[in-house]
Amino acid sequence: MNFRIFTVLLAMLFVSLSQVHIANAQSLTSAKVKKPTRIVTKGVSVGGGLKVDIHAPISVKSRGLFRSGKKAPILIYVHGGGWIKGTRAKIHNLDTFATSRGIMLVSVDYRPVPRTTIDGQVRDVVRSINWVRNNISRYGGDKRKIVIMGHSAGSHLVALIAAKRLGGKLAGVISNDVQAYDMVAYGGMRGSLPYVYAAAFGSNPKNWIEWSPVTYVRKGPRGGLPPFMIMYSGSNYARRKVLANGFGADLRAKGARVILFDGRRYSHGSIARGIGKSSEVTRAVERFLRRAYR
Repeated sequence: MNFRIFTVLLAMLFVSLSQVHIANAQSLTSAKVKKPTRIVTKGVSVGGGLKVDIHAPISVKSRGLFRSGKKAPILIYVHGGGWIKGTRAKIHNLDTFATSRGIMLVSVDYRPVPRTTIDGQVRDVVRSINWVRNNISRYGGDKRKIVIMGHSAGSHLVALIAAKRLGGKLAGVISNDVQAYDMVAYGGMRGSLPYVYAAAFGSNPKNWIEWSPVTYVRKGPRGGLPPFMIMYSGSNYARRKVLANGFGADLRAKGARVILFDGRRYSHGSIARGIGKSSEVTRAVERFLRRAYR
């Protein structure tokens, strides 16, 4: 082969390899530029065989020896599942919703019925609330700004905890779509309890009264209740509306600030999934949290 031709071919090969190297380097650089948006710590033990998952905004991360991260307000989430099932992993879109707004989401465990009773579930959730208050600063959370939120059975549990004034001082409560605020009224409206409610509350009306949040609101002192956001869906809409508004009226009579969200356009499931997806639901929850954390 002519030496000159060989030299040209060698130069072309070098240029080609250089371009591949540059392309690969640019690809690696682009991959490195992508920054994490949150810090997730799963399976943190809080005692009693219970665990929590912590989803923190990236803003809590330390930025150097002399620049600590920003403390994030906390949203404690209690999952649904009809008191008999469910998992703390079922958070729908709440991790993205919370962390993108600088809020720390803590999703908690509780034992299902019949492994325990509703009283035991309340103790489980309160254990997690107390653990958060005592330990969350190590993860970048602001223990002075705690809102508790639940959906379905979790909605009932957070309402009951707040009504009984358990779990310390709370910045707010979001109770998302349940009919168990007043079990005597609920049972009377239906005529009988459906399977899930019967499995959790039993057939003894004394238990219905004991595990109804309205019981403790009505007999408790005026004042001392956190702000409430009560959400209800279009599933069995007429009944849910009456029960939610009745509970809201009892809270207001005791001096609590109450926001009611009429979610007639949503199902029992979509009103939970809508937080972070539906602009209407998202704005309502965001507005309540913004005021609660002030």
